[in-house]
Amino acid sequence: MHMLDLGLFKYMLDYTKDLLNDQIGSRAVQTVEQRLTLIPRFHGLKIMKNVSDMTRMTTDELRNVMKVIIIVLDNLYESNGEEEVSNERLCRVFYKFLKMYLATREESFTNETCDELQV
Repeated sequence: MHMLDLGLFKYMLDYTKDLLNDQIGSRAVQTVEQRLTLIPRFHGLKIMKNVSDMTRMTTDELRNVMKVIIIVLDNLYESNGEEEVSNERLCRVFYKFLKMYLATREESFTNETCDELQV
């Protein structure tokens, strides 16, 4: 994984933690961390138990978090105000990032892939 990819996903996770703290409070961040630790072990999927310190996560651990982040964030909170970022919108942002990340990891690009990335 390139350092740019690693840094961007870490930034998104840090920003999401700050956003959740501001909008809902620290309980939402604790719920995210709890959901991550409750994911059962699966071959090839290892989530570290202490996810509060993102700076110590390895590239492999970040890739594993990428695999489950939308499931962890889904139905995390109800939106109460118009100025808040809705839970659905937050999940869509991560979905679009992951889709773009997968498209840029391809060894060659098709015209279709380039058109999708432009949008």
